[in-house]
Amino acid sequence: MIHSAKLLRDGTAVMLYEFKGDADAIRAILSANKTATDHEVTKINGSVSAYIHFEPSSDTRRLLQLPEEYGYVVDSPILLHEDGGVEVTIIGPQENISAGFEQIPDSVHTTVGRVGTHNPGRKDSLSKLSDRQREVLRRAYELGYYRRPREATLDDVAAEFECSQANVQEILQRIENNLISDLFTASGDTETHPTQSIWK
Repeated sequence: MIHSAKLLRDGTAVMLYEFKGDADAIRAILSANKTATDHEVTKINGSVSAYIHFEPSSDTRRLLQLPEEYGYVVDSPILLHEDGGVEVTIIGPQENISAGFEQIPDSVHTTVGRVGTHNPGRKDSLSKLSDRQREVLRRAYELGYYRRPREATLDDVAAEFECSQANVQEILQRIENNLISDLFTASGDTETHPTQSIWK
């Protein structure tokens, strides 16, 4: 995960990165990477932290400029997924965020996962679900769908929302995938190299 990424006045950038892995291997990767001009790697309590000074690509530089230009905040940590995707929480007035999104480089594919009121006191995985997803998950739990032995079926849950079994199954599968992915990503148990996403 990325705890901070900042653009400097000279056009270079710095990043504070935390991950699971071998510290010496990460040092070797960074030393061999031509875009990393300086780095400091430290291992603390099983996690590896890396301060990296690097030459960002034009697209990365533009992404780092947008928050200041359009008056929104990128919350931390920024989560990196094994497929190279980046999960970012953006906080600010809707019109500022929308204007900033229009300036994202065409080469960067973006998907809006959830829109809602920011609650800084909630950092749990459920807060990342949409209202509809939380409603379906809560009702499935209350009906006993997740008990062993199972006390409710997908048809039972679907009847509560007057939709098809296939629709409920898809919603629950997406929820489960998001929650499990979040657990592994937040714990640092995914193997993601520091050069995988930020320098693409």
